[in-house]
Order: sequence, then C-alpha cells, then structure tokens
Amino acid sequence: MNVNTKVFLMAVSGLCILASCAPQQKGVDVAEVRALVNEDLSKVYQHGAIEAPLRLEDVLARALVYNLDTKVAEMDELIAADDVSLEQLRSLPSVTGKIQRVGRSNTGGSSSFSLLTGTQSLQESVSTEQYRNVGQLTMEWNLLDAGINLWRAKSASDRVLIAQERRRKVYHGVVQDAYSAFWRVAIAQQSLPILDGLLMETNEQLARIEQQIEQNLVPLGEAQGARSTIRAQREQLINMKQGLDLAEIELKTLIDYPLDEPIVLATGGKNLLSGENLPKIKGDIAKFEETAFLNRPEIREELLNKRISTRDMKMVIWESLPGIELLFTYNYDSNKYLAYNNWIDGIVGLTQSINKIITAPARYDRAENVDLLADKRRQALIAAVITQIHVAKARYDALSEIYDENEKSAEDAKEILERAYNYKGVGLMSDAELLNVKIDSTITLINRAFAFSEVQDAYGRFVTTMGVDLWDADDAGLSVPDYAKQIRKNLDDDNLFVMTALNEGEAS
Repeated sequence: MNVNTKVFLMAVSGLCILASCAPQQKGVDVAEVRALVNEDLSKVYQHGAIEAPLRLEDVLARALVYNLDTKVAEMDELIAADDVSLEQLRSLPSVTGKIQRVGRSNTGGSSSFSLLTGTQSLQESVSTEQYRNVGQLTMEWNLLDAGINLWRAKSASDRVLIAQERRRKVYHGVVQDAYSAFWRVAIAQQSLPILDGLLMETNEQLARIEQQIEQNLVPLGEAQGARSTIRAQREQLINMKQGLDLAEIELKTLIDYPLDEPIVLATGGKNLLSGENLPKIKGDIAKFEETAFLNRPEIREELLNKRISTRDMKMVIWESLPGIELLFTYNYDSNKYLAYNNWIDGIVGLTQSINKIITAPARYDRAENVDLLADKRRQALIAAVITQIHVAKARYDALSEIYDENEKSAEDAKEILERAYNYKGVGLMSDAELLNVKIDSTITLINRAFAFSEVQDAYGRFVTTMGVDLWDADDAGLSVPDYAKQIRKNLDDDNLFVMTALNEGEAS
C-alpha cells in the first residue's frame, strides 16, 4: 500500500469519526426544567430578616436590596466593569507559543546546480533530519493598535458609568413602585376591616328583606327598591375591596416578602389619612428643572454617549494611520545538522490595512452622524424632561385639590353618620336607613383614602421625575437598615428637590 493510499484512508476514517460526533438535537427534558426551576426558586426567594412592622423607609430599602430587577442592573454594571479590563489587556503584546513534532516519509536530501554552467555543483546531501522537534515563542505588538485599545478602554470606562446610570434608573422605578404600593397597602389595612364588616351587614340586611317579603311584612315594591339599593352599594364595596386586596400582593412581590405571610406596616398612628401627613413639594419650577437636568440618569447617560461618540470620531482618524509593528520570535529546532539550535528573529516595520484607508471617509461620516445623533437625542430628552416635570407637578397639585375636597366630604359624612346614630337611638330611623347612611359614609371615607394614596403616588412620581436619589448613590451594596437610614434622612430633607449634581466633581 503506497503513501497516497494510506493518506486517503486516514482522511476517510477521520471524516467518519467526525460525522459520528456531529451534534444531535435534544429537546428540553421536563425533569431538567423542574430541577432548574427548583434551583431558581431557592435563590429567588431569599427574604432576609423581616422586622415587623415595616416603616416606609424599610419597605423602600428592601426593594433596593431584594428586588430582582435591581440585581439584574447590578450584574450589568459588573459586566461593564469587566469589559474595561478586557480592553486594557488587548493593548498588551500578542504572545504565542508553538511546539511541534515534524517528520516526513523519507530522507530530505538535496543538491545544488550552478546557474552559470547548469551542472551539479554539490553532491546530494542531507541537511535536515527525517524527524525533529521544533518550537517557537513569538511576540507581536502593533503600537498603534495598543494605543487605540487604550483609547477604547476609556470608552469602556464611560460605559461602566452608563451602566451605573441605568442601575440608578432601575432603582428609581423600583423605589417609586414600592412607595406607591406602601401607601395603597396602608389604606387597605385601615379600610378592609371596615369593608368586611359592612359587607356582612349588607348580607344580613338582604336576608331580613327576603324574610319580610316572604312574611308580607312590607309592600313588595318598597322591599325590592331597598334590596336593589343595597345590592348597588354592595357592588361598590366589593369593587373597592378587590382593588385593596391586590395592593398587598404587589408590595410583597416588589420587596421579596413571603406571599403566604401577613405584612404589617407602621403607618405613624391613627391620623394616617390626615392632610398633615401628605408630603409637600416646595420650590420654584426653574429650580426643579435644573435639579432634574443635573440628576436624571437618562440625561447623564446621553452625556456619556456624547463623550464616547466624540472619541470615536478621533479614533477613525487614528485607525487610518500606519502602525509600527514589532515582531520577535525565539526559535528552537532539534535538527542535529544545524550549527545553532536556538536563535531569535526580529522584525520592525509599518503596517496598515488598505481597506481602512479607503473606507476612512465613510467611517468618519458615520461617526460624525452618530455624534450629531447624540446631540439630538439629548436635546429631545431635555425637552421631554421639562414636560415631565411640569406634568408631574400639575398632577400633584390637581390630586392634592381632589384630596382636599374628599377631606371636606369625609368630614360631612362623619357628621351625617353621627346624626343618623342619634336618630336611630330615638327611633326616628330604621336599621335599613342607618345601613344606607353607613355605607355612603364608608364609601366617602374610602374615596378619601384612595385620594390620599393618589397624592402619595404623584409625589413618588415627582421624585422619580426629578432624578433624585433617596439613597446615597456612592454607597452600593448596603444592608437594609443602612439604606433605611439614608432614605429616611432624605425624605425628611426640606431641600430634597433643590440639589446639586451627583458626583459634581466627576464632570470636570
């Protein structure tokens, strides 16, 4: 069997082996899914220590520490930080090593012929062994590429800052949702017992009406009218109860609280729904705009994008220049016929891709357009922020007025209910009439509670619109108690909405 046949058979055998090792499609196994889900569940619900009752700052702190969206944002920031190190490492020389066993099927002999006479000038001789070991250690370094990679590392550092701003935005959204949910749960815990009691009374009253109809104690038309009124009022109460029931589930999900355990909130005493407990927005609208411009994570992100796009324009120019390339190789060859088995090669030269030179104008135009896009995007964002501030402030003012009207209606409802009890005490009002007054009064009071939570929601949205952090942005990874202290301190700050830029020194 000759050499070519052997090579052919080896190639065919190799192809057969590769074909047998080709990947096969494999569906998702149910057991695999179940195992992975169980593993995730054990990691998702890590509730941490729970101290009841929970204050507002405790709820917001738990949202920062345990909410899964915040954890994803933190991991994105961590990955962006890793990219900086990778870009810096790319500026180092490329070092490759190679060790080989070299052989051939026969002896490598050779001879020389004279160019002048065309006759053999040297007897056939061997200068290379049939089998030998060779090795190389090569260092290649393009100085221009190294400089460009360091330049890119600066952009990677800016992307870390962008990831931080995106994390802040996620924090703002989670805190806003938790803030609104806290107050909805607070009014639910105060209102649900009253609603449950009234629903029981309506059931009893409906049963009495049915009994009176069966016994012909009241005219049928009058009884049906009373029954229809109570059912309509009962429907209102049920709708209110359903809205309040969902609030607790939402809050528990936001702060990673056990869904099967009751949550108790510290709401600051009996006068929870008093207007005195509503947060106030104080300050000039121009100051609000300035604070938002300095602190909104979206604007700060666009400023960083502008920095990157401007740097990319300069990078296009640098990439079009020839770079100094250094190439050094340490060689080893076990060939016994060599005078020296170890030697070093060195090459210094200029190198550049012709394609990069040709495409430089097009690449520069694109980089310039990206830079202009960053300006337009930032300008559009600033205009949107101005609108959002005015809308958020107007919404807060409008809902505050609605709350004031509900507060007055609630006071009137209390007086009406008090008179109804007096009338009932002296026999001037029936049980059915008293129940109607109690239901109307309760609906008015709960509407006031809803108005209270709406004002709180408007305040939370205004805080987010301003880009204000209720925590110290530089202190990441704090515990729940530490975050709670910072949040309470900032909530009590009268100058919350008149703040200087975060990390103001950084911009310089």
